[in-house]
Amino acid sequence: MSRYIDKTLHGCFHPREGKPNLRKVSVNSDRIKQHINKAHNNLRAMKMMFDNDLFDWTIICGYYAMYHAVLAALFKIGIQARAHYCAIAAFKKFYVERGNMNSEYMGYIKKAKQLEQKYAYTLEKAQEDRVIEQYGVEVLTNDDAEWIMEEAQNFVLKIEEVIV
Repeated sequence: MSRYIDKTLHGCFHPREGKPNLRKVSVNSDRIKQHINKAHNNLRAMKMMFDNDLFDWTIICGYYAMYHAVLAALFKIGIQARAHYCAIAAFKKFYVERGNMNSEYMGYIKKAKQLEQKYAYTLEKAQEDRVIEQYGVEVLTNDDAEWIMEEAQNFVLKIEEVIV
């Protein structure tokens, strides 16, 4: 698995075409704080969505709370990410594999991303499966939404512990 991550990271830092999706930057405390604040904004939005039985948006907000926490963690080590898969691969390599974060947190962000992709209409998904995703509807229960309510909060708090 580590070989796959290394290959992915190489492609993210050095793509064959276009701009890199990961790049080295100076550590920027302001950007770290901005991403943590954005993570907390998404946690608040997640709770509002859950309280109003908008479970698809609960999942989306929960994922983005985790994602912005990951971006903050990457800025802490001087990496800027421009693509989700690259950010997650870098997080795994530089935090999980190095023992700075327990591997369970990698599972949380992967599951959150899968849920977000399953329930959200995004430009990326629209390009891949536009008709199915755009016009399809999923019957949601609150099980996944309850899971993400708890784990997104735990994830963001753990990132804050690690990067302080």
